[in-house]
Amino acid sequence: MPLIYKILTAVIAFTGCAGLVITSQMNPLMLIPGIGLIPGYVRFWKGMPHLSRWTIGGLSITTLLLFIVDALIITGDMFIAVAHLTIVFQAIKSFDLKEPWDHLQVYFMSLLQLIIASELTRSVAFGAVFVVFLIALVTAMVISHFLKEGTIKRIRFRGPVIAISILTLIITTIFFISAPRTRGSIWGKSRTKNIKTAGFSERVDFGSFGEVKLDPTIVMRIEILSNKAKDTGSTLYWRGRTLNFFKGIVWGDVSREKERIEKQDGLFVFKPFSPERTVIQKILLEPLDSEIIFGLGNIAGVEIESRNLFVDNASVVFVQDKSPRRLSYTVYSVIEELPADDISNYHLQLPPRSERIEKLAAEVTKGMNSDLKKASGIEKYLKANYTYSLETSPPREGITPIEDFLFNSKKGYCEYYATAMALMLRSVGIPSRMVTGFIGGERNKYGGYIIVRQSDAHSWVEAVIDGRWKRFDPTPPAPFPEMPSLFSLYLDSLRMKWYRYVVSFSSSDQRRLIEYITLPLVNIPEMHEVRVYGVRTIIYFLIAISSITVIIFLLKQFRFRRHGFITENYLKFKNSLKRKGGKITLSSTPSDVVKEASRIGIKGDVVEFIRLYETARFGGRKLNAEDEERYKYLKKNLTTRR
Repeated sequence: MPLIYKILTAVIAFTGCAGLVITSQMNPLMLIPGIGLIPGYVRFWKGMPHLSRWTIGGLSITTLLLFIVDALIITGDMFIAVAHLTIVFQAIKSFDLKEPWDHLQVYFMSLLQLIIASELTRSVAFGAVFVVFLIALVTAMVISHFLKEGTIKRIRFRGPVIAISILTLIITTIFFISAPRTRGSIWGKSRTKNIKTAGFSERVDFGSFGEVKLDPTIVMRIEILSNKAKDTGSTLYWRGRTLNFFKGIVWGDVSREKERIEKQDGLFVFKPFSPERTVIQKILLEPLDSEIIFGLGNIAGVEIESRNLFVDNASVVFVQDKSPRRLSYTVYSVIEELPADDISNYHLQLPPRSERIEKLAAEVTKGMNSDLKKASGIEKYLKANYTYSLETSPPREGITPIEDFLFNSKKGYCEYYATAMALMLRSVGIPSRMVTGFIGGERNKYGGYIIVRQSDAHSWVEAVIDGRWKRFDPTPPAPFPEMPSLFSLYLDSLRMKWYRYVVSFSSSDQRRLIEYITLPLVNIPEMHEVRVYGVRTIIYFLIAISSITVIIFLLKQFRFRRHGFITENYLKFKNSLKRKGGKITLSSTPSDVVKEASRIGIKGDVVEFIRLYETARFGGRKLNAEDEERYKYLKKNLTTRR
């Protein structure tokens, strides 16, 4: 067995295991047996003896027991336990590679590992591992074919490997682009973990104190596709949830009514809008533990692969049954403030013992004769007289956190500033509410998009001014965080392209691509996302199976120079004998073939046909043109006999 074939088997085994490791969801303890792959394949390359049958059997039984303990106790997750089991299997198999079937088991197990990994990660590194797996698998199957034919030493297989690898990748790409887009996964739910929202939250709680750590985890990547973004102001506010009821420590939303919006021509429209007054944002949202659709200001429409969206009376948009997966959607925001059609008593509600806050608000707004001046005055007062700090201390007994912020510590972060302003506005009769979301972001010059991180989570205030909800931000500028390196920005631009054009490739993208190719020849109907759980796994499996099928087909169709046609015609003759009742197996020798041909009544030309085959195959010389024609004639004559 050639060393290159042994190396390819090892590469395929390692790619399968690597696909699971890069998910970062494997238990480190359960990865320890995987180290056995290294000594196992080193022994295999050097031709050292295999482990005994009893040793392999004992290890297999131990692995099964370990799998049960893993599924019930260590991880408590059957899906992850199966992933661990495949790694241990690969390690054991590296010490027991004897027959060709053993190599096929390694290939199949690696494919299973990559299917499992596809449910646990969307990393661009996984895409690279999958490509390496496909190329290594193609190469291994081509070499396996030549080994079976006995022509491995006489055939240059570099050309076939390159040609079939390229064709396999092309077919895989076409299959990926044309396959129906699905929602769901193997087990009917996504295995991708949510990002815990340390900054953004759908409720604000002042019950914990200490230092707040800035989290650089990326939450959104946003492309702004219109030049109207400058009309939104110098700072971008990615609006999330509104909160209207404050209990002294916790903010909440008591207006839970939501209206279902139906999709119209591929777009969810919440209010009429015109393109010239619209800021278009294409957003790739990471898996957050929230159902909120973020966007700039007044969201008028959303384009997303979902059947329904919901909107509450504060114009907050929610996606239906959001699974923990990345969302790719387009937001259409209009450049105008929201009408105050949803004012209620809650927007003037104050918690008990707010007298000191009411007195301070009255002092700050003294002499101001309009709501706008009062709101702007409170905003300027908080910015000028308080210090931004991520570290807070518990207040003295009998004092609320906001009172402590306003009258004692005079330092805090955005939630303290926004809460203080909302309560002061309510104290002077101006309806207000807290808004949570994200602010600003970092422009990636390599991709031309904006990166929004957890550390950009922010809270601000909306107050009713002249019948509309106007935004106020009383928080002074925070210290600038450490800037990422140019290299990290470049890598993130690659991830953005991977997520956008591979992971998040949707039915809308399919339609646009087909329209680009066919317009103006064909009118393409709307293509909907297929909501069938488990189909994505079937697609991955079909990609691999179709690729393998193509490889086998092409290998059968290749007509290689020198001795290629000799073996091909010999095998066809063997198959014809088998169909006519001959006892022919894969291990049948040329002598066995002659005997079986004689037994079923085929004589004469068989001996000459076999002599020419053995001369070309084992005689070390090439048949001349006359012998080649004679050989073809004999084969045709023998296979057509009844």
